[in-house]
Amino acid sequence: MTSPIRVPDVEANLKRSITLPQALGVSFHQIVGGGVIALMGVAIALTGGGAPLAFAMAAGMVIIYSLPVAVLGSAMPVTGGRYSYAARLISPSLGFTTMWFSVLVTIQLSLMALAGADYLHSLVPSVPARPLALGLITVFFLANLAGAAFSNRLGIVLAFVMLAAFLLYGFAGLPQVEWGTIGDVAPQGVGNLLTAAALLTFAVTGSTYVAELGREMKRPGRDIPLSMIGGIVLSAVLYVFLAIPSVGVLPVPDVAGKPMSVVADHILSPGVFAFFILGGALASVVGHMNSLLLTATKPVLAAIGDGWLPERLGAVNQRYGTPHWLLFGLYLIGAVPVLTGFSVAAIAGMVSVAATPMLAIMIISSCRLRSRYPDLYAAAPFRMPWRLHVATVALGTAVLAVQAYLLVDKLTGPAVVALVSWLLLGIAVWSARRGHAAAVVRARAAGGAGDAPAEQPSAERTAG
Repeated sequence: MTSPIRVPDVEANLKRSITLPQALGVSFHQIVGGGVIALMGVAIALTGGGAPLAFAMAAGMVIIYSLPVAVLGSAMPVTGGRYSYAARLISPSLGFTTMWFSVLVTIQLSLMALAGADYLHSLVPSVPARPLALGLITVFFLANLAGAAFSNRLGIVLAFVMLAAFLLYGFAGLPQVEWGTIGDVAPQGVGNLLTAAALLTFAVTGSTYVAELGREMKRPGRDIPLSMIGGIVLSAVLYVFLAIPSVGVLPVPDVAGKPMSVVADHILSPGVFAFFILGGALASVVGHMNSLLLTATKPVLAAIGDGWLPERLGAVNQRYGTPHWLLFGLYLIGAVPVLTGFSVAAIAGMVSVAATPMLAIMIISSCRLRSRYPDLYAAAPFRMPWRLHVATVALGTAVLAVQAYLLVDKLTGPAVVALVSWLLLGIAVWSARRGHAAAVVRARAAGGAGDAPAEQPSAERTAG
């Protein structure tokens, strides 16, 4: 006799504790740590005086394709939106695809850690960069084992410290800017300006990760759109403000490909410089790592719930409400590029390319929401007119396609090998598990849940 298919409930122990300020902190940290700290020097190397414009262009691109994701988050607050939206609205196999690419995106942990180590090295040159980077990943992996509520409270504190340090840097640098440098926005051609903007979208896209936390938010229908779009706008203003002195104070060759600490050392006193490194650069990096570990497990948990991966992998600690085995696996994925010598630019390119199909599938799935779950859409606090919705999906998909085209050409050989290897492994896992996943989905449907969202949001939690 065939054993009944078990339908895992891997989300049962997740705690609903995240408030709007905490969600905005997650969104803000996901953007700022990746953009202004890790990629400022890369952007200047590509664009020269066009770095501020490249940051603004990147934010505009991301707002376009974030609007459909905000609609999804407002109407269907679920765990692991990067899996659940595609799986529930299009097909489980496409959900698996978005989940698989989202796991690869976790290598940005190494990008953040390497950036933080470079800044600390400028303050204490005797500290070796790569061992320090590995130590940073380890510390915040352990911190997230203590639970989402702890890590989000820490994120709010870090955000205030970071903002103070960045404002000091910006206001000290603006009076020393040579404005003629800023006026030449494409000294190496429009192609490099567009490539820089495409690369920088990796950082701004981090705000969409807040949609992963729907089951852990107190008022997700209201808070997901507000924290997502609000995080992009606030961070874009900060990016441009910081990019102007970063490229305009010293000659471009002196800062191209270099961390912001080169300019900070020139414009700040020794004490303020130390505060900028520790309270600004390092705080933004560790805040980004903290919020990334908080959100990265969620699409995998949702996929485990549909049988795509072994249930044991998604075990959630009863005391802290954290998936400890998944966190450990993501920690290993984030540590490998540090140990194997990948550069910051190579990692950023890999992350951006891997995120492209994931985001494209998500925003396309938003068009199915109106017909598949009309009641949920009608009750959502954030909605768009149909024509505007379709236009943002079409334009967002086109933007993502152009980004991928621009960035693939810049990938290094080892990065291409890593991406292809991950894709082939994903195909193998999909082939091995698709029969079991289909059986789990059928068993869920037979139990009465069908392919509805994991949780039908109440009017109070949705409308907020």
